[in-house]
Amino acid sequence: MSRKPAQKSTIAFAFDIDGVLVRGKEPLPGASETIRLLQRARIPFIFLTNGGGLTEKDHAAKTSARLGVDIDPDQFVQSHSPFHGLVPKYKNKRILVIGGEGNQIRHVAEAYGFNDVVTSSDLFVEWNSIHPFPEVTAHHHTAHGRRIPDIRTREIAAILVWSSSRDWCMDLQVMHDLLLGKLQENPPELYLSNPNFDWSTSHEYKRLAQGALRECLASLFRFSTKGEVEFKYTTVGKPTRITFRWGEKTMVEYRDKTWEILNTEGDSRSEEPPPIRTVYMIGDNPDSDIAGAKQYESQIGAVWKSILVETGVYQAGTTPSHKPTHHAKDVAEAVRMALDIEGYSSTGVRVCMKVYHNKEGDDHKEGHVNIGDGDNNRKGHALQDRTNTADSIEAILPRFGKLKLPARCLLVEAEDDPARKP
Repeated sequence: MSRKPAQKSTIAFAFDIDGVLVRGKEPLPGASETIRLLQRARIPFIFLTNGGGLTEKDHAAKTSARLGVDIDPDQFVQSHSPFHGLVPKYKNKRILVIGGEGNQIRHVAEAYGFNDVVTSSDLFVEWNSIHPFPEVTAHHHTAHGRRIPDIRTREIAAILVWSSSRDWCMDLQVMHDLLLGKLQENPPELYLSNPNFDWSTSHEYKRLAQGALRECLASLFRFSTKGEVEFKYTTVGKPTRITFRWGEKTMVEYRDKTWEILNTEGDSRSEEPPPIRTVYMIGDNPDSDIAGAKQYESQIGAVWKSILVETGVYQAGTTPSHKPTHHAKDVAEAVRMALDIEGYSSTGVRVCMKVYHNKEGDDHKEGHVNIGDGDNNRKGHALQDRTNTADSIEAILPRFGKLKLPARCLLVEAEDDPARKP
């Protein structure tokens, strides 16, 4: 069987994860099938999530396991992925990392390339009294904190919040002290990675997220300074422009990578990948997914559109704080809608197609096309331009010579006709 040829797709997708593809640890209906459809269709997509706490490789593996599909880490953009861009500035300076359990975030930061990483647990090991109420969590900090000889003398250059704090009392106290210059002479820079105030879990009500921690810290800072000192910080994550820029860059790089692989296998290396003209951001949070897509100015000339789904933060029937381009019940309906709008599928459902080569080594221009529409199959005869049953799909079929299929086709596989006699 020949390899699937590269598709000249000008559409791309960016998916939020929590409340769009999964709820808690379980996949939402239609999520896995939707991802597989885009993979078969060779339509580029990325995961653009405000989740974090892992390397992109580990988060991709976790999401792959939950959805039951293979996901490339190069498709993954987390809330803290733009922290990669801070490595040149802070590579050999000390940073305090906040979030996660145990030494999880320390290991992620070190994997990014930061060489001097400390945690609030390290500070607790040095100063037990730094925690105002240690009774509940002291055992955790003692178990995971490290003795660092110069922790009292070497200044922390930056605080990086990678994911939600597991000990708000301790972390708020430490960040408050540092920003007020109480533990060292020069206050560190503060970077946060998820503006979301709350998020959707398996609980019936939304849970507080990193944005709520930021509001608490800002309130404490303003109270302590009587409002006379500005609370300065930098936030990445949706809906910030820096994160959408990082996401778009990731999308283009992944598209180029897969295009080169596919065309190398298909011996079409001279072709350039088609430009991405339209990106659909599919999310459940109007304040992050929809707002980010609306305000982002593409660096590649693409148009960013948004589809708001009803399986997460947004509640059906309410007025969203930011109006999306489209509404959909769930991710499957959202992708079908986008494909219909862009002319990729006349039926808006899963498309499966096989092309059989009737003759080899000539220009007979003939093939059979099978299109699967759910459980109902329609078989059409393709001769030159007469491709009625495939009028909404695009394929590049080098082995067909001059056979012409219409402009847009979701090609699953091409193989020699098993019925043809040698």
